[in-house]
Amino acid sequence: MSKNKISTLIIFLFLIASLTINVILVSKQSTQADILHLDEQEATIRAIKKVKPAVVSIIVYDYVDNIVIDPISGLKQIKKEKQELGSGTGFLISSDGLILTNKHVVNSAFNDNTAEYRIILNSGKEYYAQLIGRDPINDLAVLKIFDKDLPYVELGDSDQLEIGTSVIAIGNTLGKYQNSATKGIVSGLGRNLFASDNAGHSESLDNVIQTDAEINNGNSGGPLIDLFGRVVGINVAVDTRGTAIGFAIPINDAKPVIKSIKEKGVIIRPRLGVHYIMLNEEIARKNNLARSSGAWIVKGDNGLPAVLPKSPAEKAGLLEGDIIFEINAIKIQGSNSLARVIQKYKPGDRIGLKIQRGNKILIKIVQLDKFR
Repeated sequence: MSKNKISTLIIFLFLIASLTINVILVSKQSTQADILHLDEQEATIRAIKKVKPAVVSIIVYDYVDNIVIDPISGLKQIKKEKQELGSGTGFLISSDGLILTNKHVVNSAFNDNTAEYRIILNSGKEYYAQLIGRDPINDLAVLKIFDKDLPYVELGDSDQLEIGTSVIAIGNTLGKYQNSATKGIVSGLGRNLFASDNAGHSESLDNVIQTDAEINNGNSGGPLIDLFGRVVGINVAVDTRGTAIGFAIPINDAKPVIKSIKEKGVIIRPRLGVHYIMLNEEIARKNNLARSSGAWIVKGDNGLPAVLPKSPAEKAGLLEGDIIFEINAIKIQGSNSLARVIQKYKPGDRIGLKIQRGNKILIKIVQLDKFR
């Protein structure tokens, strides 16, 4: 065989080999992609199955005045009638019936003494719950049903979340589609926003998780879970100006509430006594501030004073316009909101604050008290 023919044969065989390898690689990549897709689908199904037994629907009732007119005498009578005033979601955090939900879910009732909270488990079993307490600094509340050996959730670590993490929201959508599940990703972290509901209640939310997993009316108080079925957040709000812009309170911010309820039977939170906005470059630039990070002490939109009278902050000499940028060498920025850092301490603890006041930097020692 001539050298030219041998060279041609070698080149031909090389091309065939290359083509075969490419086909194998493409086939392998396609198979791996299919496996990854199936793995995530299986993980999603397992996570939902794991958590659903511990997710509850909450229906809130209270007694309202109803005017009844006698058709003969025309006299008016006021009768109290029980009406459904709201609904939401919660999840069991202990086998003996503690339920975590949003404060605005239980606040749909008029009066704590007459309100009734009907709890429906995924199994269909029903209870009436007792309100144990409201969190004074976050949109959280704890209810309790009285039973034993109940299913409860596993808590995750929201500090480990990253943008792009797959998450699932579960809730009593629209108050009628019990334990509906939607899936998405973590779209943002450390968001600060001002939220309000149809009843006129409003609240400032710090350090919340943003997700594109659909959060609908009735989902409030439900769990946001990862693909291991661990609760990483509590669904709390949605921005209706866009689509698929939902928010959840990080579960780590709820852990002090859970710990306090389990150990003390009530929610105990340390108090500084200021209203503030977490700063960013845009807010600092618009208000010509000397610092672009920290907690800027300002009045609340609802008339709440910047520094509460007789609070630890007032006693320490904090003023409206001060910027708290450090507590005991912990910088107040990003996910380290003022409220979150304060919760590392107990009522009675003395802490050191670094304050920006105009062009001056001051150090203030504050002794925390507790919310009453």
